[in-house]
This record gives sequence, C-alpha cells and structure tokens, in this order.
Amino acid sequence: MTIGNLGRICQTLLVAGTVLAAGTGADAAVKMRMATEVAAGGDVAVLLDEFRAAIEERQPDADVKVFTGGSLGTQRQLQEQIELGTIEAIGTASDIVEMAGEFSIFDLPFLFTDNEHAYRAMDGDLGRKLNDVLIERRGVRVLAYGELGFRHITNSKRPIETPDDLAGLKIRTPSNELRIAAFQALGAAPTPIPYSELYSALQVGVVDGQENPLITIDEKSLWEVQKFVSMTYHVFTPAFLLVNETWWQGLGDDDRQVLEEAGRQAADRQRRSSMPSFRSWLPRRNPMA
Repeated sequence: MTIGNLGRICQTLLVAGTVLAAGTGADAAVKMRMATEVAAGGDVAVLLDEFRAAIEERQPDADVKVFTGGSLGTQRQLQEQIELGTIEAIGTASDIVEMAGEFSIFDLPFLFTDNEHAYRAMDGDLGRKLNDVLIERRGVRVLAYGELGFRHITNSKRPIETPDDLAGLKIRTPSNELRIAAFQALGAAPTPIPYSELYSALQVGVVDGQENPLITIDEKSLWEVQKFVSMTYHVFTPAFLLVNETWWQGLGDDDRQVLEEAGRQAADRQRRSSMPSFRSWLPRRNPMA
C-alpha cells in the first residue's frame, strides 16, 4: 500500500466518522436558528427567548440564535422556511392555520372558560392530535404551546357594548377564514392586514379597529391610535414554537430530550409572563363564557 493510498483511506474514515457523529448528535451541542415576525419583548419572541435560555441551562455550549422583528422574513415567509428546513425553528400564533386548517379550532368564539382550561387542551389530546396533523402534512412539529391569551377588541370610533356596535366597523384580523367569518357574521368589515403593518393601518385609518390580547395591545402601543377597548374575551390564542421535523429526527436522543424539556419549561415560563403589569387586576376567568 502506498503512502498516498493510506492517506486517502484515512481521509475517508475521518469523513465517515464525522458524518456518523453528526447523525447521532453525540459529539456536538445543539445548533439552531429561531425567528419570528414579532418584535423583541413581544409574546412570541419571549417564547423563543425562554426556549433559548432553557436550552443553554442544559447545554452551556449550545449555539442558539433568535431573530425577531421579521429580520428573516414575514410570518408567511418564515412558515415557508420552516417547511423547507432552511431554518430550524420559528414562533407563530394565529397564522398557523395557513399551514393546517385544523388549528382554526382555537378561533371558535368562547371555546375556553379560563386560561387553565386552554392549557389542558393544548397540553392534552387536542394539542397532540394537532401536532400529528402538522407533522404529517407539513413536516413541522409543535414543540411547545405558549400563549397570547384572550383577545379583546379596540377601535377609534365608539364603545362596543353589544354585538350591534360592531356594525360597519373595519376591524383588522389575521388572514384567518374563521376569524373573518365570525366578524362578518357580527356585521363588521374584517380586513386582513399583516401584523407588522397593524399600527400604521390604525394610525392612517385603513381600519377602525383590531382584536388582540392585551399584551399585544401594550406591546404595539395601540393605545396611541385607539380610543376604546372592549374586554370581549372572544377567542383564546396560543403561541406555537415550531421546529422542522427532518432536522428534529436528525438529532440524537439526548439532544431531543434536552429540547423537549426546554420546550416545556419555555412554555410554562412564557405563559406566566404573558401579561404585562396589569395582569394582577385582570380576571383569569372569561366572564363571557
């Protein structure tokens, strides 16, 4: 055997060993990128930050980067990237119905009586079945369910005290067929607008109002361009931490266990921090249910 042949054999064995180690995930800490359209400090961004922190508590040498504020694309573009596997994880909320319509169950009005009721559904059979649908149809896994919370309506025209008060109001909604249909049934004029354009749309009068959890109203400073808030509790919205399934299956068992534990911890922490300072005086129970 020549020295040249021996060198090529050693090089081949080295490459094979590197591939094997990467495949088992035994020799390398988790490396991943996560992104959301929501700005830093926002509900979904907090879920990703808590997930990163929980991973780093378990794997100090992990390389986990979080991109917020749509720096890697709009929510729809991020959803396309997570399906293609060009990014490992994203955070999203109502827009998930564009990936699997079954998630629109969370858009049924007055479905949950309180936060704990919603948590039991997300953490139980409902959450697992929805996850199975998303994996099979899109190759994407729900690793954790956080929350945005109960949604309320704001507008610049008048108080909303009865359903009739919604008549004719242009209300911004996500691109969500069930949410749109619900507001149409109430006589409003639902208008889908990207989340990133919400403030400016309200400011210039493209729409009269919008519906979101209080933390979003606070985060986006919507009180600057809205005069009335109506505590309607009409829908409870989860936040979703999604990972690419092919990437997930390529991890070693130990890494998957780390991420599963980190996901549960991140969801719990984000849920407990998902309201701003006025949480203390808000009723946890939905008075409309």
